[in-house]
Amino acid sequence: MMPLCATALFSGDGSGLWLLLLVLAALVIGLYLWGNARKGRTGKADRLQETYKTMTRPLLDGIPDGELVNAVAANLLAKLDKRRPDAYQTIPALSRGRCAVYSVWMTTHEIETGGLAAYLSGPSGQFASLAADGCELVGAPECAAVLREAVREPLDGRAAAALQARFLEAAARENPLDGCREYIRNSPGEFLDEESPAEPAG
Repeated sequence: MMPLCATALFSGDGSGLWLLLLVLAALVIGLYLWGNARKGRTGKADRLQETYKTMTRPLLDGIPDGELVNAVAANLLAKLDKRRPDAYQTIPALSRGRCAVYSVWMTTHEIETGGLAAYLSGPSGQFASLAADGCELVGAPECAAVLREAVREPLDGRAAAALQARFLEAAARENPLDGCREYIRNSPGEFLDEESPAEPAG
């Protein structure tokens, strides 16, 4: 004997069966799109790290300006231990330029997306002083001053919000990521993993 719910689905004009099929189809499509979205988010970062894992001069010179800072950041992230990634142990041991660009890139993105208070209270907050040094190096002294003020003493919510607003206003004027791009172009040797082969004598 067919169960009551199945009888209801398969009886009459079959509209119940069609409804079930539509729900299942929507579920399958939703899962497929969700899976692809997740894959795309992680896949892009993985692809960047794979592409820029070893930074040579020809590779660096060929990176479009709009991708340059992200490419350098991906190169640096590829150097972290995959089992126990600890950027604060790895990045400061690299060149001054690499440390500056990574610190500014990461700090700017974290403050824009999560806010200054969350940045300072999380593991990335260890980079605040290094990011201030980096901002000065790439021509963003106002951003540097705000970061130095932020680490000087503990902040309550209102003070953190005020400093965050100041940082974002300063960043809009000084464009520290643009400064990073210019610094990379002007000091390419600081961002290379290996020297390009010497040109044969002619």
